[in-house]
Amino acid sequence: MKKLLLLATLFLVLSGIQAQNRNNTVQSGDQNKAAIEQSGRNNTANQVQSGDRNQAVIKQTQAQGNTINLKQSGDDNAAAISQTSGAKNNLVNVNQAGDKNKVTSVQAGAQGNKTNLNQAGNANTISVSQLGAGVRGNEINVSQAGDKNTAGVSQSGNVVNNKINVSQAGDLNKTTVNQSGDISGNRINIGQAGDRNTATVSQSVSAQGNQINISQGGDQNSAAVGQTRTKNTIVNISQDGDLNAAKVTQSQATSTVVDINQSGDRNAADVTQTKTSASKVYIEQSGNKNQVGVLQENTTQSSAVIVQPGNSNTATAVQSGAKLSSTVIKQSGNFNSAKTYQTGVNNQSNILQSGNKNQVIVKQTGN
Repeated sequence: MKKLLLLATLFLVLSGIQAQNRNNTVQSGDQNKAAIEQSGRNNTANQVQSGDRNQAVIKQTQAQGNTINLKQSGDDNAAAISQTSGAKNNLVNVNQAGDKNKVTSVQAGAQGNKTNLNQAGNANTISVSQLGAGVRGNEINVSQAGDKNTAGVSQSGNVVNNKINVSQAGDLNKTTVNQSGDISGNRINIGQAGDRNTATVSQSVSAQGNQINISQGGDQNSAAVGQTRTKNTIVNISQDGDLNAAKVTQSQATSTVVDINQSGDRNAADVTQTKTSASKVYIEQSGNKNQVGVLQENTTQSSAVIVQPGNSNTATAVQSGAKLSSTVIKQSGNFNSAKTYQTGVNNQSNILQSGNKNQVIVKQTGN
């Protein structure tokens, strides 16, 4: 009798341990495949697949209190979700409707994250990777509607309280976000409406309190932002039209604000900031084939404002070693050109041109 009681008690204990992880899988259609592997405790996996030849793989290893909700409808869709090595209290929601869509999500050592991934259309791809100790409190929402869109998000170690929202409507759009180490309190919002648009954001080491908003409407627009050791930096890029290009490069910048707004076709804006402090750049271009280049190097509290309504205008502002210097260029008309070069301290340059085919070159050196 004692042996029977001992066996019964052991059975109940083992049953309780096994019951700590939960799986619910529902499949309707032909040739669907689902694989679930769970170790740890209090993990939940819910899978619903309807259609043909869909594949789903869920793996939760050494994880605790995680929940995965996966729903696929259509044909030839694939989803792979993995939470390993100390992942705790994460929520992953994946919803795919259409054919040949693909989602990959990997979280290792992440805690308290919420990830929502939605795709409606065909041959869309989402890839999310959060790795390293201390990745916590992040919220990632990726939604794609259309065909052959690609979204990639990667966050590495010590990334805290970040938000990433990516929404792509159209075909063949591509978004890439990469955040490396010691990043804190960042917010990235990317929305692309149209076809063949590209948005790239990369923040490397020790970036803090950054806010990046990229919105592109039209076709074949490109926006790229690269930041290293930045602090309290705000970058806003909005492009409406076709074949516009905006590029922002920041290195060891502090409290830097860059605002680029381009409407029309084939406009280009390139901003490079190196070892800047509290610098501001404001660019607005409306029309076609306008070009802006801004270089701020080893500057302190320098500012540049460039406004160009019209066509085929060119503006260049170079502030090298300039402290407390400012540049303002406003050109209305067509085929105008303005160039400023500032070195030294406390230089100011204001250029206003209206009409066609005007040219100005300003060089300021000294104090």
